[in-house]
Amino acid sequence: MEKIFTINGQEVKVQDYKHTGDSVSFTLNGKAHYYMLIARDGQELILDNGGRFKAAVGTPSRDGESMIMANGREAIGAMAPKKMKKAGAHAGGLTSPMPGKIFKILKEVGSEVKKGEAVLILEAMKMEHSIRSDKDGVVTKIHYKLGELVQGGVTLAEVSS
Repeated sequence: MEKIFTINGQEVKVQDYKHTGDSVSFTLNGKAHYYMLIARDGQELILDNGGRFKAAVGTPSRDGESMIMANGREAIGAMAPKKMKKAGAHAGGLTSPMPGKIFKILKEVGSEVKKGEAVLILEAMKMEHSIRSDKDGVVTKIHYKLGELVQGGVTLAEVSS
């Protein structure tokens, strides 16, 4: 099976992608990669490929993409060519890519925002993630307070046009 990863904005295709039980393997640029799942706590994973490390996989978006974090690097992975149904998407909602803590609230309810402008900052896996507006509009709701812990895939704030 082929899988597409977007790393630093560049699409990378891997071949022979297999996820069976507690292992993941794939071939990238002719090199075989193999990972064993040692432990899982929600969306946080401990993997081993000759050395143990932590990784986290966010809840897939309506387009079938998941945020992946490992060793201080971020990537977006997507199954090819299948996409998830849009029916479950929350219109105008800004969601958490993974479990974390509300680190900063940059825009208050009633603030105008432009598409791509940061509304709040989520701290996850010792990194700060800007949660950005997907459209021009007004912040109508912020669901969490500063310092609150959130799960992956939850709506953090809402923007209406």
